[in-house]
Amino acid sequence: MSYIQRIATLADTSAIAPLWKAFVEARYQADPSMRIKAEFDYERYVTYQLKKPLSFGFLLEYTEEIVGFLFIYIYDEAPPPQVSALEMLENPFVPRRVGAILGMYVQEAHRKPSTINLLIQAAIAKAQELKVTDIDLLISIEQTGIHALLERFGFTKAAIQYTKHYDITGNNLPNLRPSYQDLEIAIPNPGRIPLKDPQTQKVVQNLKGETVYLQPLTDEAGKWLKSSRGLPIYPIPVRDPQTQQWIFDESGKLVVCPVARDQKGEIQELDGIPQFCLPIYDYQEGKLALKRDSEGQYIFAA
Repeated sequence: MSYIQRIATLADTSAIAPLWKAFVEARYQADPSMRIKAEFDYERYVTYQLKKPLSFGFLLEYTEEIVGFLFIYIYDEAPPPQVSALEMLENPFVPRRVGAILGMYVQEAHRKPSTINLLIQAAIAKAQELKVTDIDLLISIEQTGIHALLERFGFTKAAIQYTKHYDITGNNLPNLRPSYQDLEIAIPNPGRIPLKDPQTQKVVQNLKGETVYLQPLTDEAGKWLKSSRGLPIYPIPVRDPQTQQWIFDESGKLVVCPVARDQKGEIQELDGIPQFCLPIYDYQEGKLALKRDSEGQYIFAA
């Protein structure tokens, strides 16, 4: 019997979960500073990864049994426009379009260059399809076989990582999450932020030649919505997954992600950062595209 590589689906979650647990345990053996959470729900974690936009799982099958996986996610290092508007310190490096490896594991009986090749080739093909500029991955120092295999694929060794673990006791720990106010960030012209092209960083204009601005979200009374940190909440514009350009609807209005709310209607936050409902993607003619309903409206995750 030969090995088969295919894309993971939600129906594979229960089969992937024990493999992911084995991967985590192997990661801990290589680096004991990466301590494992007790009673971690691996099925829920795999489901979360498979539902994330621009996150992909590639599976290795043998006699209809899943014996390995490789998960990747794609992201753009360029900050969203509302972050730039807060005058945060900019990275001195040119933002990259990155393909990152979330995890790879193949059962020991099936570990050989030909099987691992199937997973790596599929991941590289997806990264090339989405036009990433760089692929980043972290490999344990003792995995010399994987080092050699990656070098045959054209990867180069860019860095060596050292770790040192400290056992911390007690609950009175210094806060390592300063608020934006602690950084003394001023917001210039907070009511209007000019939208910039994600590739050229030039100000975007509509069909009438007018500058396109992002405006803070408002409540029914027209007052700005603010986060728990007291900052106005700006919407997140939607990009086309192929061109990476901002999306405008038929009326010329900028398409933005709706803010996420809980059952009480309160804005959901994570570490003080407002959360948004992300767009749903599907494949059209073999290419990743934004999903629409029967009326042509873009669909966002609940």
